Amino acid sequence: MMSPVVSTFASRKAGALPEIVTESLAGDHPLRGSVLILGNFDGLHVGHQQLVHMAHGLAGKHPVSVMSCEPHPRSFFATQDEPFRLATPSAKRLLMAPYGVDFIYSPRFNRSFAGMSPAEFVDDILVEALGVRHVIAGPDFRFGNKRSGDMRMLSELGALRGFGVSIAPEVAHAGIRVSSTLIRTAIRSGDLRGAARFLGGGWLVETRRRADGSLEMHPDLCKPRAGRYAGFPERAGYQPDRIRIDITPEGGFIPLSPYPLQSAPEMWRLETQD
Repeated sequence: MMSPVVSTFASRKAGALPEIVTESLAGDHPLRGSVLILGNFDGLHVGHQQLVHMAHGLAGKHPVSVMSCEPHPRSFFATQDEPFRLATPSAKRLLMAPYGVDFIYSPRFNRSFAGMSPAEFVDDILVEALGVRHVIAGPDFRFGNKRSGDMRMLSELGALRGFGVSIAPEVAHAGIRVSSTLIRTAIRSGDLRGAARFLGGGWLVETRRRADGSLEMHPDLCKPRAGRYAGFPERAGYQPDRIRIDITPEGGFIPLSPYPLQSAPEMWRLETQD
């Protein structure tokens, strides 16, 4: 059983970017003793947001952290899959800042990580590497080799290892269960208004600048149907006017009005089809 962890952590203010952690932690690292939320957190939709609020209710003066592997496990197992991500790692960090997430634990998802048994995941990652105080996940969360661990097993292992486990209820909007799959379907059909309802706001898109100065969507992102959309640059201190944006079948991202230049990576909010 893990020893109690005494935290002297001073929580970040909402709006501060969470710290990225990729390695196991020394005994005095402030992430140790955190309330940890498990999941892919692709897009930080309203269901994910509920998990974060739940974590803050349990954390008190202790930090709130999120575990989100890179690459996404789906990318690891299905290398030929079409682009599907709702948020790049940079966008994910920006999305979590307003909710007061203190740390993102982002271990590399590789063959060794995927091959851990459920007990090894709990012992090696949750207990030894992170020293968790409490863990939260949705009812469908799976972990360990071949997804063999479920929330019942996690609760049993947590009781044996000395950390708490909470199962968050599913979130529905207008009677529809909120999921990243549902949001991808809306985006691919060009229904960004529908996607925004489940995301809790406009879709945050990372773009890249080509050698010729033009923009393209990050290649890992889910591609909306080609057409004309509306949005604005995501930039601190900038009061946006909505700009018409054309998106090409290849992921080209063409603003049709002048806009303030940004430093890389360039982030945009897409809110609705024009």
